Amino acid sequence: MNKYLIKREIPNASGIPTDKLENTGKHSESILIEMRNEGKSIEQEHSYIAGDCVYCVYNADSVDLLQEHAQRAGMPANEITLISNELEHNTNN
Repeated sequence: MNKYLIKREIPNASGIPTDKLENTGKHSESILIEMRNEGKSIEQEHSYIAGDCVYCVYNADSVDLLQEHAQRAGMPANEITLISNELEHNTNN
């Protein structure tokens, strides 16, 4: 699977109450489970909420699967970018 960054433009995303974000996440996961039960390789790692956007990191076999998930879940997927590399930093030392 490849790793992707998905930008979801949602007005006032930072102001969405935590309980609504959690419900949205549960709905998203239910769609992911359905897709995996259909034999599709897709999983979510984590999401960040910043300003008017939600940034999600997903693993999937293709961009098409990410677009299908967004459509089935009723969520935007304004930009999908392949993550080519990852750098880990530890500045606590």
